[in-house]
Amino acid sequence: MYFYGIKYIAVKTNPIEDDLLQLVTLRNRLGELGYADPEYDEAEDQLLEAEDAFNREHGAYLESILLQLHQAHFPGQEVLLPTAYMAAVYRDSVVEEGAYELPMDEGVLVDWELPNRTSRKAKLVLVPTPVRWMLFDGEGLQCLWSIEEPNEYRNPLAHDENAS
Repeated sequence: MYFYGIKYIAVKTNPIEDDLLQLVTLRNRLGELGYADPEYDEAEDQLLEAEDAFNREHGAYLESILLQLHQAHFPGQEVLLPTAYMAAVYRDSVVEEGAYELPMDEGVLVDWELPNRTSRKAKLVLVPTPVRWMLFDGEGLQCLWSIEEPNEYRNPLAHDENAS
């Protein structure tokens, strides 16, 4: 399995960041437990309740951002709840301090529409610290939006465009 290292940085605390980090902690805990573990059902219930609360509290704001990303880069594809874009687990990198390792198959599969080209399959994933949407296209990753610059939406480049 291949992993991407995603840097995380210290950010000013905010309610979205705090709640997303709580979800990451709960997802990581659940990922460490086996189905047969007596704590699994309780940990899963806690995660589901926290996800519901996160979507109630922050869903409208985050979905408005997702809608703009989808309209610009993934037209015609359904916008899901923000928590659907989360990875199953977020592991601290063993290679690089201050980074997460995420399997490349995490996130929501999207058809990335490229101007004057055929569409490309990619994964859109929600990452904390800072809260941001990252696009994995099998060749690299790019930040499309970050809470640090909430009014800036980045246009992703095809990997071969980065080289020129």
